[in-house]
Amino acid sequence: MVHTPPFRLIALLLAVVLMVVVGTPARAEAIDALTMVAIAGLVVAGLVLIAYLVIANVEGDKRAGEGRVVWVACAAADCATIPAETAAALMQSGADDAADRQGP
Repeated sequence: MVHTPPFRLIALLLAVVLMVVVGTPARAEAIDALTMVAIAGLVVAGLVLIAYLVIANVEGDKRAGEGRVVWVACAAADCATIPAETAAALMQSGADDAADRQGP
């Protein structure tokens, strides 16, 4: 590499030109107010959707009960849930097959 004064001057000029080009701000263009509101609305909608999915995913794990059985007894228009103790007793009693207990 040659370290003579003309090459140093050229390197200094190139560095100054590069700094001026990088330091010069770009031309500013105005954005319509409706466009800004639309962009902001899309951002807010995206954030709400992401928050909803995250919360639903976290809450869903807490509410899901594996193997949970809810027994319902119906007589005409009246239906009621059977307490867990009664349901456990029915399951352990080994009563008739479920198909035999079903009505027409």
